[in-house]
Amino acid sequence: MKTPVASTRVLVASDSTANAAQIVRHLHDDFAETRAATAADKVTEDFEQFAPDVLILAFDSLQKAQGYALDLYRHSQRAGHHGHRSILLCHKDELRQAFELCRKGSFDDYVLYWPLAQDGYRLTMSVWNAARQVVAAPALGPSNLELIAHARQLGAMRALVEQQMSEGERRAASADSSLEEAERAIGSAIDDLARRLVGREAGEIVDTKDQGALTREFERLKNDPVSQAFEATATAQAPARSWPRQLEEKLQPHLNGLREIGEKIGKVRPVVLVVEDDEFARQLMHSTLDGTGYEVLFAADGVSALGLLRRVRPDLILMDVNLPDTDGVALTQKLKSLPHLADIPILMLTGEARRETLESSMSAGAAGFIVKPFTRGALVAKLERFLWTVAG
Repeated sequence: MKTPVASTRVLVASDSTANAAQIVRHLHDDFAETRAATAADKVTEDFEQFAPDVLILAFDSLQKAQGYALDLYRHSQRAGHHGHRSILLCHKDELRQAFELCRKGSFDDYVLYWPLAQDGYRLTMSVWNAARQVVAAPALGPSNLELIAHARQLGAMRALVEQQMSEGERRAASADSSLEEAERAIGSAIDDLARRLVGREAGEIVDTKDQGALTREFERLKNDPVSQAFEATATAQAPARSWPRQLEEKLQPHLNGLREIGEKIGKVRPVVLVVEDDEFARQLMHSTLDGTGYEVLFAADGVSALGLLRRVRPDLILMDVNLPDTDGVALTQKLKSLPHLADIPILMLTGEARRETLESSMSAGAAGFIVKPFTRGALVAKLERFLWTVAG
């Protein structure tokens, strides 16, 4: 019986048919569903049809591998949200560059494949690890901002339930008080009538020959039928009077749970992804947003951003207009075409507010602009405006 890992679909993308065939043979014993993709004009088609769990990029240079990845993300609907892992094969003199590409999130792992002589099992092990990650990876859930919005709704619901329970207890107590007051009032009225009948006004009301018997009859009426009627009413109302307290006892553990959930979610911070190629600008952005209550992630280029977005769903994206492997406008348009990312607000970072840049960005789906240089206050105000509008 095949395990989920052994059933992993592996796609080997390469500009060399011979290299691709060699890698397929190398992996076939462990991963039967391994396929080669070498046609440059079928980059998107091969990926869409095969839907690989692991993508191996075996190109003559890392630059070609990056170009393949970028074309794939640009044109494939599946690549942007499909939970695959990518492995970069490299030459000995490309090790440092491959490490940097993986470190910044463009790819998930790298393997020294040329020459292969020293460790023939290294690639197989890398695919196994990638496959385990795919199997174990949870589906992307709601964003942090959506969690915060849900926590607010839960808090409002908890407050409403507690308010209604308190109001129920108040009304039950008021009903008890009204019932007791009515019993006293009727008793008082009967006493008053009795006094009038046995007093000077008796002759004007009824002919009373035995005033003692009449008095005893009123006492019996007050203490027996009337009292019994009120006692029966009070007994019938007892379940209704105790219901708010019983409801509170039953709901209190759940309300406490809602309170704990709200407290935990209250510690969650909105996630902001900054796509910026300039190292100094990234450091400046980090220091600017430090201590503002946001979790900040960085991507230095389009491929890194798209790779990161396969695993993380930010609440807002700050997108530099000029990136080394693509332009921010095209990347924004791509992100807006992906259903699971389309509702994330994207703010463009630009050094000059040229009309054509503004118009093309808005057409691509950008929510607004931040013109560099900017102050800390202006940046935070812009983020709060868009983030908390989304959160409601």
